[in-house]
Amino acid sequence: MAKKKSYVDEWIKREKLHPSIREALENASRYFARTDALTVNTLEAIYGQESSFGILRRLPGIAGAVGEFHIEKKTAARYGLIVTKNNDQRFDLDYASITAARYLKDLNRFFGKVTNLGEGKVTVPVSDIVERKKFVLAAYNMGEGHIAHAQRLAQEAGKNSASWDEVKDFLEAAGVDPDVAVTGRKYVDDVLKNESEFAEKSSADKKVKNKWPGKKTGFCINGHWITKDHHHIFICG
Repeated sequence: MAKKKSYVDEWIKREKLHPSIREALENASRYFARTDALTVNTLEAIYGQESSFGILRRLPGIAGAVGEFHIEKKTAARYGLIVTKNNDQRFDLDYASITAARYLKDLNRFFGKVTNLGEGKVTVPVSDIVERKKFVLAAYNMGEGHIAHAQRLAQEAGKNSASWDEVKDFLEAAGVDPDVAVTGRKYVDDVLKNESEFAEKSSADKKVKNKWPGKKTGFCINGHWITKDHHHIFICG
């Protein structure tokens, strides 16, 4: 009996059919540091988990999480993306992947040292870079404030606030909706599992991140969105 193909197999197939996808993710991965545990495979896994490699992007212009990496409007604004009815850069893979990479890099920094996030939310540093990645993924999915709060609650309960397995039990107490907490815990597990499979099977270059990101020209800022064959397409001009 033939082995059933995984989601990663399907996503890699899509990546091979559209080489610009791999190029965009590799270029975005240059924002990661040499010394952290984030690579282009991390971006591949998140891209797959969020929008199934651009297949499930939702509608442009809304405030919720949409686009290639399901970026919320407030996060898009933080990193300088344009979000309008006629130009929502969350649907541009180059812009979206770079924004996701920059956000992940910042989250990695937040949880690498004591960081005051405001509103009384202060992170507990996680020195182990592999363990820290779990907190980074959780924060990407559920918000860094909630994860920092869960860390402090775990600490108050005498638990190891630098261990995701111990902190994840405090998500609901930290204000995360119970349903979101369940899916968030699964999100971390799924992304890590898929990242490992991408590392084994993908042709994306993990060493690209050792090169500083260059300025890529040709981004289209002015234009409008159309819907064709149930896909959102941005027309320049």
